[in-house]
This record gives sequence, structure tokens and C-alpha cells, in this order.
Amino acid sequence: MAWDDGLSPDQRTAASHANGNARLLAGPGTGKTKTLTGRVLFLIEVSGVEPRKIVALTFTRAAAFELRDRINKELAGKYADRPTVATLHSYALRNLLHNAARIDALPQPVRIADDWEERHIVLEDLKRLMGGETSVDDVRNKLRDLSADWNTLGIEGDPAQQKADAKFVGAWREHRGLYGYTLRDELVYELKRALQRRGDLELVPPTEHLLVDEYQDLNACDAAVIEAIRQRGAKVYGAGDDDQSIYGFRHALPVGIRSFLEKYAPAGDLKLEVCHRCDKAIIDLARYVAALDIHSLPKPLKPRDGAGDGEVLLLRFGDQSEEADGVASLCRHLIDNVQHKPDDILILLRNDRYSKFSKPLAAALKTAGVPYKLKVNDETPLDIDEGRTALSFLRLSLFKYDGLAWRTLLMVSQKGLGDGAFRALYDTARAAGVSVGQLLTEKDLTGIPRFGAKLQAARTGILQQLLAAGAMLEAPTDGSPVPPLFERVTGVFNAVVKDADECAKMLEYVKMVITESDATTAAELLQALSAADSETEQAIVPGAVNILTMHRAKGLTARTVIVVAAEDEYIPGRQEGTPAEDDERRLLYVSLSRARERLVVTYTDQRTGEQRHTGRTSGEKIRNLTRYLQDAPVEPKNGNTYVQKLGQ
Repeated sequence: MAWDDGLSPDQRTAASHANGNARLLAGPGTGKTKTLTGRVLFLIEVSGVEPRKIVALTFTRAAAFELRDRINKELAGKYADRPTVATLHSYALRNLLHNAARIDALPQPVRIADDWEERHIVLEDLKRLMGGETSVDDVRNKLRDLSADWNTLGIEGDPAQQKADAKFVGAWREHRGLYGYTLRDELVYELKRALQRRGDLELVPPTEHLLVDEYQDLNACDAAVIEAIRQRGAKVYGAGDDDQSIYGFRHALPVGIRSFLEKYAPAGDLKLEVCHRCDKAIIDLARYVAALDIHSLPKPLKPRDGAGDGEVLLLRFGDQSEEADGVASLCRHLIDNVQHKPDDILILLRNDRYSKFSKPLAAALKTAGVPYKLKVNDETPLDIDEGRTALSFLRLSLFKYDGLAWRTLLMVSQKGLGDGAFRALYDTARAAGVSVGQLLTEKDLTGIPRFGAKLQAARTGILQQLLAAGAMLEAPTDGSPVPPLFERVTGVFNAVVKDADECAKMLEYVKMVITESDATTAAELLQALSAADSETEQAIVPGAVNILTMHRAKGLTARTVIVVAAEDEYIPGRQEGTPAEDDERRLLYVSLSRARERLVVTYTDQRTGEQRHTGRTSGEKIRNLTRYLQDAPVEPKNGNTYVQKLGQ
């Protein structure tokens, strides 16, 4: 197939840009991924660029997989090499590992603490090390301050302006050294620092063309990495939409894509204008919300030829019970009378702390006989004891001194060991000048006061299990071919996880990660499993109405989208009057533009019970429609009346 097969005229123009750097403004549903695919193929097939010298960076594993899969299918049988398509974090990790001999800032080997380990080991231990009245929330906030210093490059500015305090940084550095881990947000910062400080740093692969997806989501540190790669001779092609910049919590700002043309001058100014996703009424409302930002880059968003009129509903209910029942009745109607499958419906919540919003929705959907899938937290199938055990055995099979893996096994398999034992273990390792992993692997533990005998016995049991599980990963001794990665990992999980149903769920998740990350070794799989939650992109679960938070909906689409609790007390909520308020409007814009045929927005006059104590005016009952829709060209309807008419 030719590089431009299936591209629309504006997509073809954008993909074939031939003069150096370029910015591609691509609104929702305009075919950005298709255009990026065409861009890579154009560079290879028309411009004669070697595939290995092209790098495309994305923000999620799923986005990387989709782009990589499309490119590889087009290049199959034509070229031996392939472009690199990766998330920014995995790209940073790959280059840090390749240049490990030149970089001494991180514990070696580089080992990323995942979400579970950060919550149950790092935060708990740092709380103890900080002493006093320090809580887990206090430590979490201090860790966020440290990440903010990296993300904003505040760590390189005036010390008085840095957020993280010295005592906490000292405690964290000591803990990191004894357990031998790296925090995810360190990766991009350390790559940035290495690129700027070391002339002998070898980028892998050497890059002539750098494509950056979701350019609006770069923070200052990310942007500095892109600039450093450009200074090494790469041409930068940044694609995104400033109206979809919603990650202010990681200090991403739309100013990056807005100032691209000046920063990378001379640069092409490219646009995709035709929305191939949304019907007309949905585009009209989305454009209205985007236009509320006077700093937004002009980007006409036009419906495709043959687009339907679409339907936009703004439904007002008395309280959350009426709202939940109304949403459930609407879902039932769409499934029974409008030929919707359950997974054609997507329900979005601004937030759902302690399940205060999803609980009544789930109850109403269950009563209405509507199948649903709730995914509003960060847990994975591996975050139960047996899943953590299997993961830890995988890690120890690769590196026997992995302190976090040892600690995890002691925590989940030895319930008799508590905080006292782990404090004693830490203090003993610190006094002996060895890591926790070395202490547990090589040293006699019986001398540890009070807990030595228990720790020694626990280690013996773990080593016996490790031998059995680790054998599953080893290459055959008879010279036969090494089984595929998933087959070997399956052996480890089958040896550890006793519940067949739970094991199946875990392996399904592991298989998805292997596919999305293109992992071929156990080390690559473990790196992908430790990726930041921002690198995960929620997929639609078949056969069920999907309930997600708004941030998780980016990249998704559905025939009908229902945005629940669209009230000013939540959107912008507590962000009112802060620099982050613009993020809230953009988040609403992203949510509205997920809908293809029908968009339903609900709000209530009041919220009672648990929901009364949520939002900017916590404790008060009265709620108001979000300011971003108060003057919109859509008249609110009585939700109860509308739903009752559906039944007739």
C-alpha cells in the first residue's frame, strides 16, 4: 500500500511535510494517529529516512501499541529495521540503561518502584523515618513536591522556591539507597540532566526525526528532553491539541504547543480540521466550551461529510438518587430500544473518592438489569498477595538483591512479621553498610534482636519457593528453543497463584502489557509493569456499560457518553480561581468530545448524604450547573420528565 492510502486531504498534507520541524494541531476525532502513521511511512518511503532513525514518543502504552502496530503492518516484509515507538518514560529508561556506565545518579541496576510498592513500602517507611506526627498523606504530599521539583525543573532554580524540604529528601535518599529503587518521575529528569551534562551520552536509537504525540501534555522537564534531542540534530514533529491539555497535576501546560512555532522556527504550521468521530450537535457544544478560553489556538473543527445531526441533552434532577435512577433508565432504554450494546455507553465522573458517586450509579444500574464495569481506581489484578508474590519471584529471578521484592515477599507471605521486624531489618542493613537485598540474600539474620529467628526462617521458605518458580524462566538445558515470554511467565504464575480464576485474570493483564509494550524479555515486562499510571490508558470493557473518571476517558469513544454531576462545585470545583481552573474546562471539553452520536450531561439541584460532603462547598446541599455550560446553546430539561417519556 502507498504511504497515503486512506488519508484525507488535510491528513495527507500534514503527513507529507518536508521542511524540518512542524506542529500538527489535531482536535478530537481528526485522525491524529492515522496521520502520524502516514508521517512515518512518508519519511521512510518518500524521503528515504532509515526506519531505525525515527522515534515516536507517546504518553500511554496503548497509544504506543496502536501506532507501532499500524506502522509495523505497513512495513512488514519491506524493511528489516523498524522505527522506535515508545512512551516517554520507557524511552528515558531505555537510554538510562544503555548509558548506565556513564550515569551514577541512580541506584544500579535501575529498578522502578511500582504503585503498590510506593504505597505499601516507600510511603510507610518514610512516614516512620520522618517521625513525629507525620502521616502517610503528609509523606505522599512531600513526594509530590519532590516530583514537582523534577517536572517543573524547580530543582535547578532558586533553592528558596523548591518545594521539597531537605529533611525529607535526606530520608528518601537513604531509603532509596538501602532498597535500591528509582521513582518513576526521576527517569525523565535524569535523562534530561544526562543529555545536557554528558557529551558522550549515546542516544538509542540515534534520532533524525522525533515525533511527539500529545505535545500539549509535556511539562518543563519533558520539553527540555525534546529540546536536547533536537540540539543533537533531530527534527521535531509535535502533534496535539492545546484544548486537550488536562494533566496540570503533572505540571503539563498548553503553552508548550502554543509557542512551538516560535521555539522551533522555522516550523510548519499544520492542522487537521475534520472531525471523523462526532455528530454535528456534539461538535457544536464542544467548540463552544473550547472557545471559552481566549488563549486557545484557532483550529476549526468541522463535521465529516455525511455526519448525523447528533443529540445533546442537558438533564436536571432533584438529587443524586433521581440522577442515578434516571441514568440507569436511560441506559436501559438505549439497550432495549436504540440498538445499543452495553459497551456503546460510557459514563464519566469528575472524581469518585471513596466511591461516593459510583456507588448509587452502580446500585441503580444493577436494579435496572444493566451490566456495568466500574474502573475508577489504579488497582490491577496483580495487586493481591499472590500477584505480588509472583511478581517478586520474577524480579528476584533476574536480580537476587532486589530489596523491594524481598520486602514484598516478607509482607505478603509472612503475616507474623510486622513493622517492628521491618524497622529492625532496615536498621541492621544501615548499620552494616549493605543494602536490604544483600542482607536478606547473604547475611546471617539470627543476630537481629527479637526478630532474627523469624526472619531467618522466612528467608529459607522464600528461597525454596524461588527455586521452584525461577526454574520456569530458565532456558531449556537440552538445547531446545526458549519458549515465548508469556509461556514462561505463565509457568511462574501457575506455580504461585492457587485460584484458577484469579490466575487467569492476572495472566490476561500480563499478556496485555506484553503486547502493548512489545516486551520480549522478563526484564522488559517488569519495566512495563512498573510504568506510571499516566502511561496506562483504559480500554472499553466489552459487554458492559463502562464507568470511568474523566481523566481515564482520554483516547476513548462511545456512541453515547453520559457526563454525570456536571456541577460548578466539581467543575472547576476547588480549582476555582487557581491556574489549574483552565484544566477543568479542558477536561470537560475532552469528555464531551468522546461522544459519537449522543451526549447526555446531568446535574442536580442538591446533593445529600455522603455526596453533600463533596466538592468546593462541602457540607452544603445546593448544587449548580458548571459555569462552562451555563450560557451554552443547550436548554436544560427536567430529567425525571424526560426519562418518564422514554418509558412511554
